Amino acid sequence: MAPSDQPATPSRTRRRRDPDARKREVIEAAERVIAARGLEGMTHRAVAEEGGIPVASTTYHFATRDDLIQLAFERSVDDFAAYLDALDHEQPLTTLTDLVDQLTDAVVTACTTHRARSVLQYELFLAALRRPHLRPIANRDIALGRTRLEQMLPPNRAAAVSALMAGLILHGMVGTTPPDRDHVHAALADACHLGAASDASTGN
Repeated sequence: MAPSDQPATPSRTRRRRDPDARKREVIEAAERVIAARGLEGMTHRAVAEEGGIPVASTTYHFATRDDLIQLAFERSVDDFAAYLDALDHEQPLTTLTDLVDQLTDAVVTACTTHRARSVLQYELFLAALRRPHLRPIANRDIALGRTRLEQMLPPNRAAAVSALMAGLILHGMVGTTPPDRDHVHAALADACHLGAASDASTGN
């Protein structure tokens, strides 16, 4: 065979590796490290060990820890947007009861079955407290949730319910016991004025 027809050697294969795939491996490893150890435990070496990749690859694609944090935050918000889009298609809102039920499920699952993902999201969201360049990403995150709530609620109430949900999830994750579904549902029903809306619709 001519030299160009020979199978690529392992070293040649590595050199031809898709740089986007490697970058994705780095950021996914960083997300796992943040979820497990927090931002303070996220170093280039820790990411390399988690992903089974050379440290040089992490520093090549992300010169600083803040570069990693920013992209992880952007991905987190993109995931949230995709989740809301899917929810709109699969469970469109038609009543306040639907809304309260969905929000209650979201709070409970965020603190239980989806806890690891929620920890990552909150670690990244709170990173904006000390990193002003992350605040536009945080603003987008907040706006996404409020926009969906505004399908059923006035803007001011949507903002209040969004803040309540964030607090309920945070309390549920840092507390010693998971949130009680009935208590969460009652709090969200009050915030959404579900009882008042029901009374009005029945003429009471």
